[in-house]
Amino acid sequence: MFISSVVRLRISAFASFSGLICSFLLLGSLQAIAQSVQLSGTVRDPDQSLVADAIVTLTNVQTASTLRTTSDQSGHYTFESVTPGAYRLQAEKTGFANVVIPSLNIANGQSLLQDLSFTVARANTSVTVNAGISGTPAQGYYVANVDQGVMGTAPIVDQPFTITVLSADLIANTQVKSFRDAMKFLPLVSFTEQQGPEILRPATRGVQGSIAQNTRMDGMAIAITGANAMEQYQELQVENGLGASMYGPANPSGMFDFVLKRPTEERTANLYLEQDSSTVGTIYGDAGGRLGPHKIFGYRTNLLFGDGAQWVEGSNLRRRLAEFAFDLRPTNRTTIDTHYSVYDIVQRGYPGWFTYGPNKSIAGTTQDPSPSIILPTAPDPTRVGYGQSYAGVNLTTQSTSVRLLHDFSSNWHAMAGGLAQRLDRFIDTPVNMLTSNSGNYSSSLATGFAPRFGIESDLGYITGTLERWGIKQDIVIGSEGYRFNQYSYTSPPAGNVFLGTANISNPVIFAPPAVGLPKNVNIYQSSIVHQQGFNLGDLISFPKRFAVRLAASQDWIGVDNNSLVNGSPSRTGGSNKNGISPSVSVMYKPESSMTAYATYASSLQQGDIAPGGTVNANQSLAPYRSKEWELGFKTDGRPLNITTALFRLERPFANTVAFGNTGKTIFEIVGQQVNYGAEISGQGTLFHRLLIDGGFTALNARLNDTGVAATDGKRFVGIPPYHSNLYSEYRIPGIANLTVTGDWQFTGRRIQDDENLHFTNGFNTFDVGFRYSHILFTKLATLRFGSQNIGNSHYYSTISAGDITGTNASSNTAHLGAPRTIATSLQIAF
Repeated sequence: MFISSVVRLRISAFASFSGLICSFLLLGSLQAIAQSVQLSGTVRDPDQSLVADAIVTLTNVQTASTLRTTSDQSGHYTFESVTPGAYRLQAEKTGFANVVIPSLNIANGQSLLQDLSFTVARANTSVTVNAGISGTPAQGYYVANVDQGVMGTAPIVDQPFTITVLSADLIANTQVKSFRDAMKFLPLVSFTEQQGPEILRPATRGVQGSIAQNTRMDGMAIAITGANAMEQYQELQVENGLGASMYGPANPSGMFDFVLKRPTEERTANLYLEQDSSTVGTIYGDAGGRLGPHKIFGYRTNLLFGDGAQWVEGSNLRRRLAEFAFDLRPTNRTTIDTHYSVYDIVQRGYPGWFTYGPNKSIAGTTQDPSPSIILPTAPDPTRVGYGQSYAGVNLTTQSTSVRLLHDFSSNWHAMAGGLAQRLDRFIDTPVNMLTSNSGNYSSSLATGFAPRFGIESDLGYITGTLERWGIKQDIVIGSEGYRFNQYSYTSPPAGNVFLGTANISNPVIFAPPAVGLPKNVNIYQSSIVHQQGFNLGDLISFPKRFAVRLAASQDWIGVDNNSLVNGSPSRTGGSNKNGISPSVSVMYKPESSMTAYATYASSLQQGDIAPGGTVNANQSLAPYRSKEWELGFKTDGRPLNITTALFRLERPFANTVAFGNTGKTIFEIVGQQVNYGAEISGQGTLFHRLLIDGGFTALNARLNDTGVAATDGKRFVGIPPYHSNLYSEYRIPGIANLTVTGDWQFTGRRIQDDENLHFTNGFNTFDVGFRYSHILFTKLATLRFGSQNIGNSHYYSTISAGDITGTNASSNTAHLGAPRTIATSLQIAF
């Protein structure tokens, strides 16, 4: 593989890690209790107007340690705790020349006020732009603007949608490593676990996303159900609900855009030494900068290797990442950037998932939806036997992208790019099928899942603003599309590989099967989906506080389904559809930092892919349409930034149903799902020391026209009516650079069955930790410690429906959540 020369890291490689931490704390204690020194000021433009979102950097000229913050809406910036010494102060903002104070002496006990004033940048002036600085702890991790793209250039407070951003600083400070980790800190977002904790489908507002329609990398489509390392991303942006009018055909489950780390303006180099769950050791390097006298060439690289046992005895987790990004600036208005990454993850010995529900030998023989098996209370996931040491997932994701970015002026921008991605997946996770209400189950190795996905995507857009007669227009013209390829085995295994039987209170270690499963050999291209959307958007702001946003995407969706004919793939069916996905929003702004809005959207989306075992297995259904109504209010004020929304969403749904009287099943559209609810989120800093970042969702998701009286109009299996997460940080007074962290996650009780007769109780998890920064051997070092699920709650991370309408023998599934875990990292900035 790509890091084959790296020696496997085991416990011995990190034997001295705890000693290093102790030394770090001992050295830090000599200066920890120092008098707090504050540096603050106001940033203004040449007209002396206040400048928001200016990047302010404070660098110690002796140690080269750096602190960064951004000015708020009043142009004010603050560095709360500064060690006395000599510093260099710099402010940056697009369109202005950098402000630099090369020598600034800060004395012990002195609170210093230093205002900064920009001048207009000339053509030969180097203007530093680094969007990744947004979302710092000083702001409460609030990000004011989305990454430039098809949503236009308007700030988030002026966008008539619910938009949340997971910033780079929050990713680092909470030690987020996987997409599942990231979900916790996006409380308006949920997920459905597929074949393990790395294989997820994200969701907003109770609607599960598809494999590729709802996920983007730098705005270009990617497949999500594979390996995904959060260390390579600058931030994650989520737009809730319907996004097809901006992104092209998509499920009404939100849009998830992963923004890659790109070359930094100044040289940066960080080394991370990490330890998780006692024995998983990881070494990770992140470096970037620019080369040449005019900084024409930029680079960024992320290299990671981790290995060890997870929280189940005999388990193994191995992670390897190599990510490289380069750019070239032939002119001061044009940038060509490229990226390549490969991420490989192996998980073995993790608990398998549980299936439960109808216990019938022949599908389609009864209309009785009542489950004969009920899901028991979640067991202890650390017990050996729910998974097997030789079973799990092997996932490899390779991605390549190229972009051309050009600024026609300070107001008009353009981008054109392409991306190619390949996901290889070998899955043989244990499936534990419950066979009685006393906890008996039979265990088998899962088979038949798609061994490979491939995607080629494109994106082009022009954004700009026009102002005339007091009316301002934020315009977007774009085109976005992709080709999604799914592969299947030419000779799939005949059913699951049976291992044996056990009881949930007494799990068993089974011997491995005599014959191994195929690993991505003898596969063929079974389905091809190609779609393209041409997008137009216009945010029209009127003089008297009103605004209207109009957007539409002309969409084309084509599907080709292949089957093996005489050993060769041959097209056996498909469809070609086109239509328009529009949205319209009306906004009222009582103040510049507040927006009340109403939005209607209609979305054309790709049809789902039929699961294995159906007569149309691995084939894509024809596209169908969803609708959404949303009322919202958001503020971009201090000390808190608040987003609220009420919504109603309706969409067709497909399910596996009986195929006539043949004893077989078919996957087809059978009814309509109606979800309505409310969501609220807030970010900010209270009393200058207490940071909060959280949200709450109330959701009612129901299925109509199921064809079965007992299930018609009932709540959707596995979707909690309430979900919330509250993350907080507190800067300890009197001890410089020490922050205590905590997190509380709550999930309400979830329905187990289609008739809504049985429920799984809700659960709470609590996390605690701290973060401490100090100069260690002339380098800035940051120690992070976190204990997740300190109460060691046993719960199901996801419960999902296998038989929506109750017309066949498909079983529901449940995955176990993680137990109490510990994560420690030491970051050294060079």
